[in-house]
Amino acid sequence: MVTRVLAVGECMLEMRHTTSTDVVLGFAGDTYNTAVYLARSAQALGVDVEVGYLCGLGDDIHSELMRQSWRREGIVDRSVTVPGKTPGLYFVRTDGQGERTFSYWRQGSATAVLMAARNWADSVEGDLIHLSGITLQLMTARSLEGLVNRIYWLQTQGCRVSFDTNYRSSGWPSPQVAATAIAAMASCSNVILATFEDEKALFADKGPEDTVRRYRALGAAEIVVKVGVEGAFVLQDDELVHVPAVAVPHVVDTTAAGDSFGGAYLAARAAGFRPVAAAAMATAVAAVVVANPGAIVPSALIRTAVLSRRCGAGSARVAAGSVASTA
Repeated sequence: MVTRVLAVGECMLEMRHTTSTDVVLGFAGDTYNTAVYLARSAQALGVDVEVGYLCGLGDDIHSELMRQSWRREGIVDRSVTVPGKTPGLYFVRTDGQGERTFSYWRQGSATAVLMAARNWADSVEGDLIHLSGITLQLMTARSLEGLVNRIYWLQTQGCRVSFDTNYRSSGWPSPQVAATAIAAMASCSNVILATFEDEKALFADKGPEDTVRRYRALGAAEIVVKVGVEGAFVLQDDELVHVPAVAVPHVVDTTAAGDSFGGAYLAARAAGFRPVAAAAMATAVAAVVVANPGAIVPSALIRTAVLSRRCGAGSARVAAGSVASTA
């Protein structure tokens, strides 16, 4: 039986600097990156998954080039055409440590226009829906309400929702608006993929345990808290388990580190891996991604990473105490 996954967000034109003045065109965006790595990881695992992508696109040449790129990746085109509009765009530079600096042009993009409308969420359907905090930036209060209502209805039909909280302050009018929107989406999500640095900035969490408790209180049953070079903390059997990161000799570009982790994690879960083992595989995929330039790295590297870690969780260990005992 095919699992139908729908990633929702904004795939943008990625202009990646190769020198101070030269750039290379690519296609990326947090939920799109996750969709690609989910599809690739699922293929490596032999899991029958159909991955679709929903965003707004225009009727211009760059939108068509983007659609062609999706087809090459095996991503099903679920885009909505917004006549006269074009995709969002960003430039990215990386320093000697692989850290990124972004400049975005998203206002008025095809996706921004689409997601400001209340009824766009009628196009959302699948067995698993994946969204992010960056996706929510483009919505009005009314369109977010429409999406949440649509998700609640889909869940009555057996749909599950994965949400990467992915907080980027520059895309929000205020932290309060961001916190309200992220909490609203988290309250109807089955799987939470959070990054502790973001949660600390937005909610003043003291540690991953705080993040887990907050999202459990909102109703999420499956929670992963990514902690950068330290790996991730995973809730499994009511215990918070630390899964260490895979060592990377030289970090080239941290773009899509968390997105690739999420894609590999969701693919491993679809393959029947338990959360800790799925996170161990995801750390291996993320390690490959940060060791190479750009958001989307060669697919052969991902297959090798997946197959190298498919046997289990490696050196995962239980963090001090269970979440239940410290609640």
